[in-house]
Amino acid sequence: MTPSGQMRFSTEGQSILVRTLHRLWASLRSDHHGSSRALLGAGEFSGLGKLAFASVWLLVFAIPWEDAITIPGFGTSVRLIGMATLGLGALAILERGKVRRPTPGHIVMALFVTMAALSYLWSLYPEGTLVQALTYIQLLAMVWLIWELAAQARQQVRLLQAYVLGTLVSAIDTVYLFLSKQEATYQRYAGAGLDANDLGLIMALSIPVSYYLLIESKGWIAWVYRLQLVLAGTTILLTASRGATLASVVALAIIPLTFGRLTGRQRIAVLLTASLLIVGALLYVPATSWERLSTVPGEFEQGTFTGRTVIWKAGWELFRSHAFLGVGVNAFRVVVSRILAEPIHLDNPEPAPPAHNTFLSILVEQGVIGLSLFCVLLVLLALSLRALPPFPRRMWIVWLAVWVVGVSSLTWEMRKPTWFFFGLIMAQCGSVIQRRPRAERRARFRRSPAVIPARFLCVGMPHPRAGSIHFS
Repeated sequence: MTPSGQMRFSTEGQSILVRTLHRLWASLRSDHHGSSRALLGAGEFSGLGKLAFASVWLLVFAIPWEDAITIPGFGTSVRLIGMATLGLGALAILERGKVRRPTPGHIVMALFVTMAALSYLWSLYPEGTLVQALTYIQLLAMVWLIWELAAQARQQVRLLQAYVLGTLVSAIDTVYLFLSKQEATYQRYAGAGLDANDLGLIMALSIPVSYYLLIESKGWIAWVYRLQLVLAGTTILLTASRGATLASVVALAIIPLTFGRLTGRQRIAVLLTASLLIVGALLYVPATSWERLSTVPGEFEQGTFTGRTVIWKAGWELFRSHAFLGVGVNAFRVVVSRILAEPIHLDNPEPAPPAHNTFLSILVEQGVIGLSLFCVLLVLLALSLRALPPFPRRMWIVWLAVWVVGVSSLTWEMRKPTWFFFGLIMAQCGSVIQRRPRAERRARFRRSPAVIPARFLCVGMPHPRAGSIHFS
């Protein structure tokens, strides 16, 4: 899309968001119903800490439409928000005077970033590797801020809400583009200046999260989540992204996995939302989108997935030549020109297609070591979900499955949604795990009336819980 197209927002989408943003923020400040509230007690930030968390919230809100506004000579607006967030977050942590103990996932993630930075030493495209290494460091900083500033369930839920609300910007803009017949690519629609395939996965990842928030919410905010689910499904179909469509089918697994725990009213609400989605698909999705999506079975049988299999074969040849350390991060697109039949010109904005597979991209660029670290991170994320209550645990399991399916045809190891959700999983699970020893100590104290604090022993006073035990 052209730079002028990236600067464009639909007037209708902006007006809708402005009218509801004040009410949405007020709702986010209220207590969240359900199991998430029971995970951790409420805590309070200082004034600077609250400002830093608000900046993180704004950053997450902007992630689903990060390419919509581009500042010439600087980058996207999300980059500006991220720089402000990092500064405020660092000041808030310095004011607090302590940092939280990282989880094993954080350590593995830091090792992965370190490996990416070190690949500059042997990279076949050092200029691109340096740029990508700096991006990885920024993403790691975002994960660290989430860990430090979103230590409690209420804050973590607000960040989930921020992402879901942010998807409304892209979804509304996509519907507007369709109604005004402005195609992103041939017979495909994508708002906020995003690539159609990337936008489709952004929406697919929001489905289990929005469903979780819908079930755990009451009042008018629940209708916002219903609207988001309808718009997310419609947007995925308008993008005509086959990979995102498959990922969204996986996302719908959250319904049968949790349907048994729903009340009668909640089941009716889910059926109503599904009906609205079907109506939206029939009204807004053109026949061309259905035709493109109908080619999925044929692509599996004898197709090339729009040339992806050709790129994958070339990537595998690169891996065989640089199996241990890889060719360096961000070098895939340039080095693959030596394998592909068609010549690639480095003076083009996009000299070569990406790997179109996150795992292959990591394998080629960072070798066996890099892919091993990334897989260990995924395993740690999955194992950490055991600490959560059943409903959020199932939601995150479905989300991980959606992510794996979606990134199997996209290069998403450096995308912000990936790192945001990974960081949030570690924040939520890590907080629960770290809270358990304190809760167990309190429970043992309550069960032991003979445990007398020293201040009562010193003054010879009976402990209020000690029953008939007295000291003279």
